[in-house]
Amino acid sequence: MTGYRPAPGVAVVEEGDALYAAVLPDGPIVVLDGVAGVIWAEACDGPRSTLADRVAAVTDAAVADIRGDVEAFVEELVQRGLLAVRDP
Repeated sequence: MTGYRPAPGVAVVEEGDALYAAVLPDGPIVVLDGVAGVIWAEACDGPRSTLADRVAAVTDAAVADIRGDVEAFVEELVQRGLLAVRDP
């Protein structure tokens, strides 16, 4: 299963409905709440191939309407060094 995980050196703290992630030691701290937090959680919990489907199920959105945005957001998290691809 190819999915995502927090990148090496990233600290993650969940507090209530928000998730805080930062590349240590210099940050910055990124606050992920609402749909952003759902995308992070689903990215780390399952395969990349069904990520948009899982986010759609949680948010009651149509997969076709959110797929591009979900993929772009996850790619941004990877580019910022917060998420890394987890290979099987």
